[in-house]
Amino acid sequence: MATLRKQKVGPYVYWQIVESKRVNGKPRPVVLAHLGTAEKLLYRLTQGPVQQAIQSRSHGAVQLLWKAAQKLELPSVFSEVFSSQMRNGVSVGTTLLLAALHRALHPGSKRSFASWAAQTTLPALAGFNAEDLDSQHFWDQMDTVTEDQWQKAQQQITHHLFHHGWISSRLLFYDLTNFFTFIDTSNATSTLAKRGHNKQKRHDLRQFGLAQAATREYLLPVLSEVYEGNQSDRTVLIPFLEKIKSLFSSLSTPLEEFTLVFDKGSLSKANIEELDASALSYVTSFPLTWQKELLKVPRAAFTEGRVHGKTCRYYRTRHLLWGRERTLLLLISESLYEGQVRSLEKTLLGIQEKLTELQTRLPTKKTSMSQATLEKNIQSLLTGEYSKDLFTVTISSTEEGTPTLKWTLNHQQYQWLREHAFGKILLITNREEWSSTEIIAAYRGQHHIERIFKHLKHPWHHSVYPQYHWTDQKIKVHTFVCTLGLLLSQMLWQKAREGGYTGSIESLLDLLSQVRQVELLTVSDLQKKPVKETTLETMKPEAQKYYEMLLQSF
Repeated sequence: MATLRKQKVGPYVYWQIVESKRVNGKPRPVVLAHLGTAEKLLYRLTQGPVQQAIQSRSHGAVQLLWKAAQKLELPSVFSEVFSSQMRNGVSVGTTLLLAALHRALHPGSKRSFASWAAQTTLPALAGFNAEDLDSQHFWDQMDTVTEDQWQKAQQQITHHLFHHGWISSRLLFYDLTNFFTFIDTSNATSTLAKRGHNKQKRHDLRQFGLAQAATREYLLPVLSEVYEGNQSDRTVLIPFLEKIKSLFSSLSTPLEEFTLVFDKGSLSKANIEELDASALSYVTSFPLTWQKELLKVPRAAFTEGRVHGKTCRYYRTRHLLWGRERTLLLLISESLYEGQVRSLEKTLLGIQEKLTELQTRLPTKKTSMSQATLEKNIQSLLTGEYSKDLFTVTISSTEEGTPTLKWTLNHQQYQWLREHAFGKILLITNREEWSSTEIIAAYRGQHHIERIFKHLKHPWHHSVYPQYHWTDQKIKVHTFVCTLGLLLSQMLWQKAREGGYTGSIESLLDLLSQVRQVELLTVSDLQKKPVKETTLETMKPEAQKYYEMLLQSF
């Protein structure tokens, strides 16, 4: 409790507001505010009560994320699923939830949690002492979490999402990504971290993969699976499909009511056959190179329609594929066409520059290069898609016997690509009862799931990085915590969007973090103890609007 204290310094007497706190385990008076000399304080009191702000903390974002967690009943779910072990008065479930809020608002190491939390009102909201939650606290609590527990928690969270109406449609988007790690090559404690094709171009580092299924409406991650970093997209789909079956079986929801939307990277004959046998419907893209005869379909045969308010052109047919007649939909995408043309022009220019460079390095009387080596160099330059069809390269010799290169561009093939191959997407589905525009709308929604991975790789919010973990168990728990933080942020963002907000999730969190709570001490009489109270600082109009709106929503 705060009290007033006189402090004499030389011939002068000053007044201070102090509070008894433990310093190094011993009770000591800690100065909260300096009020000045007695004369100055008395003069100020004649004008009315004297107020002194002693501390200001970020409040809006942590409060609303904490309330969103309560809305989903996460404390009760976590207390039921995770160990009851308490450390520093904080349970395992609460520790994971606090870590999730940390990842959402200020990703950093476990060691940095205490200093971040002390600048917010989270300790008061969750009832813990920020200084107690050091890195060892998090390690010890995370050690108790088993894979069965966090998967069960994930399942229970999805149940509550259904119960509260956050998942109403029957459309799921599926996609994969990977995250590089700094786990040493010789470290054998992790079997997840493998070398593979890294999407951040860090092929020199070990990585782990993450598969996600998200809802259509709010892109809420409802199912996640961490897998080994050297697996191809095709090999991950079927094991993930088993997880989906288990999830919706627990929801007592017929699997055939759902449609899985994914891209062609996960497509294979075996995967389609497994989907056919599972009763789960699907919409996916299909490599046009596997159905080249469809490239001959003239543009006059395409039908025009509207999807999401935009005009599109498509050609629908049924075709025998992998032992079964299936519904195929050929779609023209103008944005894809423009991108492919730009990419082709860049590729052609690059090949011609490299051929010119190779020409300058051809052997002279002073150097030598075998015919086989020269042909190998040429082949290495023509490895890109369509390159061998577009370029004809010949090797000839001058009168002096020096080799020379000549190349020509196949303008007819170039024109054919632009008129027939580029800008076309082939879709395959077993939703035969759907209209063509419904199929296109479902597929076009799939690219939105990439936003989830964009959020998980954002440097200032939700980021899986930095992740200082080197065991499979810690990597999985850490990833669960990151996706949980994103889930809570998505809930806030969706409600804000319904209220007219047009910015990103990250900008919303930054806006709400500007809502600050201040502690005020009021002195009305030198004979009475100061009164401590908390209030919100003056906010910007936009921050106040969405803070108050979200506060009512949760």
